[in-house]
Amino acid sequence: KKPAATSDHMHESDEVLGQFVRPDFDTHSFVRVSVRKNTVSEDLAHLRQGIAVLETQLREQVVSHHARLIDQVTHAKELESMVTKVTDGVSKLKSSLVRVKSSIKDPYLQLQRKTLELDRLQSASEMIRRGLRVREASDKLREGVKMGGGRD
Repeated sequence: KKPAATSDHMHESDEVLGQFVRPDFDTHSFVRVSVRKNTVSEDLAHLRQGIAVLETQLREQVVSHHARLIDQVTHAKELESMVTKVTDGVSKLKSSLVRVKSSIKDPYLQLQRKTLELDRLQSASEMIRRGLRVREASDKLREGVKMGGGRD
């Protein structure tokens, strides 16, 4: 009879604990129902028993898979080390890219400024040449007027 009672009790406990694994479990609703039904003490006892069962199962799993868990932890540490190395490499690569960008961009900007400066100098030179041609033409015209004025 005792195994049947234990089995029934475990089945009851599974139903109580089963609520907690459902995706739609709501803590507040569970507490409200427990208080309303006045089964708080019973529910706490079921929860304690369920926690004890889960702890036992967890210990059994850890003991039975100890070597594999240790391997996985070691592998995780190796992966973490690799991720750190890759992160450092990416950081160095970014730094290198900033330097390369600077070594390309700075001369480009300087060339752009010098090109603009040359364009402005050429425009100014062209204006000065035109001004000189106008002055030469004006001087020739004056000279021509003087010579033409003397013939009258």
